[in-house]
Amino acid sequence: MYSRTRSAVCLGIDGREVFVETDITRGLPGIGMSGLASTMVMESRERIKNAIINSGYEFPKGRITVNLTPASLRKNSSCLDLPIAAGILASEGCIRSRMLDKWGIIGELALDGRVLGVEGALPMILHMNDIGLRGIIVPEANRAEAALAGGNIYAVTCLRECSILLSMDPDEVAAKAESEELVCRVRPEDAQEIIDTNSDETEGDTDFADIAGQENAKRAVMIAAAGRHGLLMVGSPGCGKTMIAGRMAGVMPAMTDRELLETAIVRSVAGRGADSIRLRYKRPFRAPHHTIGRAGLVGGGSTPVPGEITLAHNGVLFLDEICEFNKDVIESLRIPIEEKKITHFRKGEAFVFPCNFQVVMAANPCPCGFLGDPDRECTCTQADLERYRRKLSGPIMDRIDMKITMEKVGYGELTGGSRGMTTAEMRTRVEASLKFAAERGRHGFNSEIPDHELEKYCRLGHEEAKFMNRAYDSFSMSPRGYNRTLRVARTIADLDASEDIKTEHLAEALGYRLQE
Repeated sequence: MYSRTRSAVCLGIDGREVFVETDITRGLPGIGMSGLASTMVMESRERIKNAIINSGYEFPKGRITVNLTPASLRKNSSCLDLPIAAGILASEGCIRSRMLDKWGIIGELALDGRVLGVEGALPMILHMNDIGLRGIIVPEANRAEAALAGGNIYAVTCLRECSILLSMDPDEVAAKAESEELVCRVRPEDAQEIIDTNSDETEGDTDFADIAGQENAKRAVMIAAAGRHGLLMVGSPGCGKTMIAGRMAGVMPAMTDRELLETAIVRSVAGRGADSIRLRYKRPFRAPHHTIGRAGLVGGGSTPVPGEITLAHNGVLFLDEICEFNKDVIESLRIPIEEKKITHFRKGEAFVFPCNFQVVMAANPCPCGFLGDPDRECTCTQADLERYRRKLSGPIMDRIDMKITMEKVGYGELTGGSRGMTTAEMRTRVEASLKFAAERGRHGFNSEIPDHELEKYCRLGHEEAKFMNRAYDSFSMSPRGYNRTLRVARTIADLDASEDIKTEHLAEALGYRLQE
């Protein structure tokens, strides 16, 4: 008997529909699969057989043929276990097959019939919603992600629960869910309950008020957060670079619903879907070690997976000890910083991952760390210094909007008691600057202003234009550097609630750009 179930797989961060065709005929017992199934999918045959038997069903005695269409699409996920098992039960007559075409199914099976969570559930659920499936069945472990997606979704814990749902019409189940409290029904409130449970973890134990001194660096962080400008901090060991970077995500405004969904999709693909609920209060913060390889940073692999730059999407990517990173790894950031996305090509498929991150770098002034320190002597040779600084090429430095040099904190500042603004106060100022920009018609971060709109949002007065003309020639600025300076000046003006970019705003922006 023939049956067909509907499912999906995840390619990159996009869901793709997959039809699972099942036919049971006379012949030697076994399961044959076709349709460009990967080793992971092929290995599901034994899992599915044991799951069906241990769920109390009789396994078919005939020859089972499973075809996964479209045949040109590579299937590389355990999420097809559950739809294949459902197809076999439908072909055996245990499920009314006329209902199957209305349901979308994803889930991995354990040998005892339990349904396990899968990676990439959120983009698959969103795709099945988009193509108009009336009901979607997902693993209980993916309930939090499903709650973000919305729709007529049901979370199951075992194969038998799934088969019971599949025997009913999705519309009838939805109507029943409105009148009765069905535990398996996924509701938006499920996500809110998880948010409330974890709300005490959102702020953490770190605050900018804990950092003594470094007021100039704190202001630079606030400007960088308000405009999502790249930031490089240079200073001797122990001056507070890592402490400041670690608190930066708390200064950034809360994510919009769209940003939350984008970030949750990335987390889902990376197998961290449940964590994305916590991100409503604090943006992602990623700090890879300097020994990381190119694939770990930008993503890749035979079946591409997100790298650190994608996991930092809508958040902060902190590269500590940037001059200790491999030069090729650093250079791989050129295009992602500009285009806000990274594309990997594998076997004729283009896998596009978003990476609209705020890059924050920290470095010592030299290999030993004490160049320019008034209390410690630098022991580096000129060759050491040149080799160290060559790690950051001109094109990379040109893409960093702001550079600051941090001095060692004096004893008086350390014990003085005054700690400056708190993280909450800094975030309030950042949010006020974004609101001011929105009232002028500019939504989003200033670093994302397209070049062709700079004249509209960064128009200069006569004196300001003369000032930038002199600066452009005196400092041999590139067109990219000039445009980035204007964007930083626009952010500083927004923080001051100034309609116009003034000379002092331009001077401060140039000061951040031209530091060594």
